[in-house]
Amino acid sequence: MTDVVAALVLGVLQGLTEFFPVSSSAHLEVVPWLAGWDLFDSDNELENAFDVALHVGTLAGAALYLRADIARYARALWHGIRGSAAHDSPERYGRDAVVALGLLVSALPAALVGVALESRLLRLAEEPLLIAALLAVFGWLLWWSDVAAARRGAQRSQHSCGLRDALGMGIAQATALLPGVSRSGVTITAGRWLGFDRAAAARLAFLMSLPLIGGAGVYRFASLGDAAPTSAELQLFVVGGLAAAVSSWAGVAAMVWLLDRIGRRPRRSPFALFAGYRLALAAVVALVAISGLR
Repeated sequence: MTDVVAALVLGVLQGLTEFFPVSSSAHLEVVPWLAGWDLFDSDNELENAFDVALHVGTLAGAALYLRADIARYARALWHGIRGSAAHDSPERYGRDAVVALGLLVSALPAALVGVALESRLLRLAEEPLLIAALLAVFGWLLWWSDVAAARRGAQRSQHSCGLRDALGMGIAQATALLPGVSRSGVTITAGRWLGFDRAAAARLAFLMSLPLIGGAGVYRFASLGDAAPTSAELQLFVVGGLAAAVSSWAGVAAMVWLLDRIGRRPRRSPFALFAGYRLALAAVVALVAISGLR
């Protein structure tokens, strides 16, 4: 397999698995590990540059799909800062401003933990058995929390999200810095426990991920140092970034469609499919790691 195809595959994986609750970090560690890919000959600066390209692409694709929500909350936050709610619906703008502020607050726990524990987290990302365990445990938690919330009749809308809700979901989101947890998955899990309906929990999780994805890209970009990619390596960045953009748009769209199609049926959990996939992937990773097949 050529490096260009590998970059394409990794871009698609990043975009899809960022919003499918299956853990993008696990896939970006496990797939190259199983396939034996090393696109940049273990050059950390070039690997960081590729990671920046993937994050930029992921952010662009997701923001394009969620542009209506982003515009709504940005407008409300702007009115809130200026102290001038719109005359036609001041109550809605006030409520939306709280949600907008909550989306920003939710990013703080993961940002603080990520900066403080970066070196330790990078070492943990190289532990396949840990990844397998976290894939399995948090996959089961996602399914279990969804089923339990459905039994309780959890029906809160995304517009009812307060600052305490956002902080709780943000703390949960911080655990996704561990490889195999899934940022969208653990945030949806927390959202269901807080009483949000399936669509609201997922949409809030997607919106909460955007500041972190953007922040991670900026942070990695600032740490590039003197990386000087060749034209061939730049091609890998472009291919990976574009693939991540298209697949992240598709990933958000697919999750919205799935929750709209199945999510309204309280007796069927749309997350059972993802939980089953995570358990199967965890078993494969554990088997390969223990047996030494790779």
